[in-house]
Amino acid sequence: MARADLLRSIGALCEPPRPEHARIARTLGIEEPGDAVDEAATFLFDVYPYASVHLGEEGMLGGEARSRVTGFWLALGLEPPTESDHLAALLGLLASLIDLEEAEADPAKRVLRREARKALLWEHVVAWTPPFLLAVERVGTAHQRGWAGLLREALAAEAADLGAPDLLPVALRSAEPADDVLAAATAPARTGFALTRTDVVRGARSLGVGTRMGERAFALRAMVEQDPRGTAAWLAAEAASQAARFREEPAPLAPVAHWWASRAERSARVLTEEVATDAAG
Repeated sequence: MARADLLRSIGALCEPPRPEHARIARTLGIEEPGDAVDEAATFLFDVYPYASVHLGEEGMLGGEARSRVTGFWLALGLEPPTESDHLAALLGLLASLIDLEEAEADPAKRVLRREARKALLWEHVVAWTPPFLLAVERVGTAHQRGWAGLLREALAAEAADLGAPDLLPVALRSAEPADDVLAAATAPARTGFALTRTDVVRGARSLGVGTRMGERAFALRAMVEQDPRGTAAWLAAEAASQAARFREEPAPLAPVAHWWASRAERSARVLTEEVATDAAG
């Protein structure tokens, strides 16, 4: 399958379940979707397929992170979709840029098409997919875990073809590291790791504390209130575990994956020091 068609097909599978998704999965050689409710729940309530959630200062939809993506669409002379930073939209745009580059007869314009494609890949896709894909593999369905692995392979192939960026993506270069990791735990770009609602429930159970319904931040605050030292230690272990996984990303993705690893390792150190200080006190 041509890479543009592959990226479009992969992108379609992170949209709300549709009957044709089973056929697409078979074509891609991954497990077919299971229960429609379970498949939809992952991307609606647990692992959000939006650049802004992973790159924004608050870890929420919209904001400056989405504005950067919207600006890229506009720079290409295109009308941005309402959810301009949704993964399906970004993969569709990347596929279109591949098609345009391949169809361009003028060598100079072909170079410009390729530069736009490279900028989109690194600035607005690969910049945030390492923690996103790792989260899908932790909490997603069997179909979604296969999907995540396939997307990682496709992005690695695209990165190998286009080459490493001259600079890290703007969103990563401008992301301030979190000194209070507990307070910023739901803002991946600040901590270096991503937490899902399922992760928080798992953490609460491991500590033997109660879990409250609601957003991740609310549930985490409840954990801290019940067991602050235990919660910090659990988060430190989570950050270290994800950092180790980022170090294992395919070599073409290393420029960004290693940034995520370093940021997560920093958070693990900060949290570990907090636990040690609290114990000594």
